Amino acid sequence: MKKARLKKAKAWSSGVRVPRKRNGGAARAPAPRKAKAPPRRPPPPPTPALRPFQREGVDFLAEHNWRVLLADAPGCGKTGQVLTAIKENVRRLCPALAVVPASVVQNWRNEAEMWIPGVRVQIAADVNAPLERNHHLTITTWDVLASRQEEFIDYTYRLLVADEAHYAKNPKAQRTQAVEAVAQSVDHMLLLTGTPLVNTVDELEVLWGLFGTENPPMLRRLLEDVAPDIPAKKRVTLRVEIPDEILHEYREVVALYEQWLEAYLPKIMDDPIDVEAAAERATSSEPLSKLTYLRRIIGRGKIPAAVAWTLSMIKKGEPVVIFGQYTDVLDLLGQYLSKLGVTYTRLDGSSSTEQRQASVDAFRSGQVDVFIGSRAAAEGITLVRAANLLFLERWWTPAAEEQAEDRIRRLGQKRPTTIWYLHADGTLDDRITDIVERKRALVAQHIGTATIEHQSSPETLSVWRKIKELSKGVPLVSHNPKAALDLPPLPDNEKIVHSVIFDATRWPIDALQRHLRRNRYRTRKIKRQNHVMQIIVRSTTGFVPNTIRRVKLAEGIILEIGKPLNAADAAARMRLVRAERKRRGVSVLTNRKVKPKVLRAKRL
Repeated sequence: MKKARLKKAKAWSSGVRVPRKRNGGAARAPAPRKAKAPPRRPPPPPTPALRPFQREGVDFLAEHNWRVLLADAPGCGKTGQVLTAIKENVRRLCPALAVVPASVVQNWRNEAEMWIPGVRVQIAADVNAPLERNHHLTITTWDVLASRQEEFIDYTYRLLVADEAHYAKNPKAQRTQAVEAVAQSVDHMLLLTGTPLVNTVDELEVLWGLFGTENPPMLRRLLEDVAPDIPAKKRVTLRVEIPDEILHEYREVVALYEQWLEAYLPKIMDDPIDVEAAAERATSSEPLSKLTYLRRIIGRGKIPAAVAWTLSMIKKGEPVVIFGQYTDVLDLLGQYLSKLGVTYTRLDGSSSTEQRQASVDAFRSGQVDVFIGSRAAAEGITLVRAANLLFLERWWTPAAEEQAEDRIRRLGQKRPTTIWYLHADGTLDDRITDIVERKRALVAQHIGTATIEHQSSPETLSVWRKIKELSKGVPLVSHNPKAALDLPPLPDNEKIVHSVIFDATRWPIDALQRHLRRNRYRTRKIKRQNHVMQIIVRSTTGFVPNTIRRVKLAEGIILEIGKPLNAADAAARMRLVRAERKRRGVSVLTNRKVKPKVLRAKRL
């Protein structure tokens, strides 16, 4: 008996199964096991289809040896046309270098992987990023190109793509000279800009000069002409009342400014005509700090009207996009929206790449109904969930405004869009509006613009005076320049924090995000349930299971903290996560399904 048990134990340990006898009969051979089928990887999503006018654009690029100024209006899909051209001519155009604004680097990578299955992309978005060989596409920024132009020249690219090429409008700027130097080392160059003329015709001639010829091939189509299915856009000037104390502060600064001009200019100029011309330039020149101060005062004065307008749109079920320029103005706008229970997300120049994507995703998915952006949000994002966009402050050029406007009016928009401009009569708004309209006429004369219906509201928006939280006005710039909030200190060790949960009616999300960023916390994802919002700063995979708990940080703020994994355990767990997500065809970085890379070095 013992020998039989020992024999059976050895058989199990060696992986051989000993058949059992049944009722004294012969042993039955075990049924062969079926091989376990490998899990099916989901099929890759199809490559987007070009519209007929985009196909014509791709053919136009090829006809002119891929040396073209592609100046289609914003929203026409210039990036897709260029990436299709690369996919169809990889042996002639790769390796390619794309120079893009820093805010759209990740968007360019996503677009490349969507339009060109199997493409190998590297990002060189800082001065220390290595330039590796055997990639089809390198994506860098305008500033990095200026500081590393010799390295990019030595790489011997075949194609240079300059996105938002109007960044090179100043021939004396370092980035313009860097693009010109790299352009001389490549066989093909595509300049992309929906706004080739921003202020003067000279800027357009600078772009032409990069090709080394007076009249390079240029393709410009307006969205209205090539995509008639896109609903119309209209602009509405909405006149607003500003609080009395803000208006008083504005007039005081204007009086001081006029006295300064009257006292200073005659000292340096003898001719009265020159004095008058210099005064005209001074009041039209944005860099002057006094002028900026005036604009900040007017921006604050419009906040009550902007909040009242937002509330009316939200009650109608309309998500909205709001653009502004000055940090303190946007801060106060967020604070007053929070007081009234309106949740929002914000994207500005200080937003990290992760925070930028989290903000866009939160708005697109419906987690929040209000998207606030500075000029940093005017490029590279699509917000077609909204059909209404508000300018809290006017910008100096129609090109900048139209680029922001077309965040909500692009291919994929199904509804008519309305652009609202808040205007305070009798203030600097009158002068800025006049400048913008004169520049818009110049653009229409030389390269053409769409005919957009423009209405002016006959009434002045003053309903905000009936809202208790707004009727008291806003802080003066002179009393509270930074519009800062006192926020509670965070744990020094950011690795123990999984998320921050807060009452959005008490704490503005943008103020909390900046507070987190200053303390080295990252914004990975934003969630919302009613007025309660959650900012996830660290994945649950970085914590020991079942250790995450909630602690109160301040009134209306709760932290979810846990015991972080040590380095070895965290690496092991991440390997498991990567393996599982790879099996399911999901990107570890974006948590989205990805296309399998099946192509080789020189074949796309």
